[in-house]
Amino acid sequence: MQNGKNTMGKSRLVLGTVQLGMAYGVNNTHGVPTKDEAFTILDAAHAGGINTFDTAQAYGTAEDRMGEWIAARSLAGKIFVVSKLKPNVLEEHTGSDVGDIVRTEIQESLMRLRLTHLDGYLLHTPQYLKDDNVLKALRTAKEEDLVHNIGVSIYDEADALHAVELGLDYVQVPYNAFDQRLDKTDFFERAKKNGVTVFARSPFLQGLLLMQPEKLPPHLSEARPHLEKFIEIAKRHGLSQLEAALIFVHHSRADHIVFGAETEEQLSQILGIMKDAASASELVKEIEDGFQGIDKSIVTPSLWNAKK
Repeated sequence: MQNGKNTMGKSRLVLGTVQLGMAYGVNNTHGVPTKDEAFTILDAAHAGGINTFDTAQAYGTAEDRMGEWIAARSLAGKIFVVSKLKPNVLEEHTGSDVGDIVRTEIQESLMRLRLTHLDGYLLHTPQYLKDDNVLKALRTAKEEDLVHNIGVSIYDEADALHAVELGLDYVQVPYNAFDQRLDKTDFFERAKKNGVTVFARSPFLQGLLLMQPEKLPPHLSEARPHLEKFIEIAKRHGLSQLEAALIFVHHSRADHIVFGAETEEQLSQILGIMKDAASASELVKEIEDGFQGIDKSIVTPSLWNAKK
């Protein structure tokens, strides 16, 4: 069995592929890319030094597109792919049924991705951490070399703190200029102590941080003063919103940063910014001080629909 908790050789930047399989994000104007467009984005990411990719069964056609690209470029065994269990797929299932479902879901992801194993496999439903049968199923998949690392994608501080005590390898967390909740806990210290690799996702808060205030939809009107302040800070440092958002996350304590791109042009911009991300302690400090305690209904996209 491969040893988990090993991130040697993996790029710090991780391309999230949700935009390749569905129209995603409050600021998405491009829609779902064609197969050729998706391949162009993936090629550019790989050429730019990214060898680690985040996907999920729930991301529309993303796994299929990834699999087609991996096969076309003969990249099986040369890149690292993290996928996730379908959300809420285990509802009303208990005991041995759970193990069978988890194994089937992993095998189906492997088939779509055209791989023999996954670098990582995460729970997309944090509540499943409370089910010993689910954790046992993940560990069995790891023992059988279907996956090399197991973990969870979380949304709240309590789940993050619980996850790093369970002997998991990977924990994926939301982290951006508006969402600094985990910095107010000892999550990062505990993760490091327990050998847990942390993936920070949503650096643009699903595109919210890149929008113009007047373009915010009515249900996000409460975010407007925060967004205006963020833009003001970025401009004061001579930066775009994209640059400020990325530089802030670059200086986080996360091991990896998961981001998405709708177009090759946007991806190139992101790669250029991250390549040249210099020390920006004043900017980081201003953002840290300026966006404390933002309401959960703003920093949690799953709650946005409830406000429509």
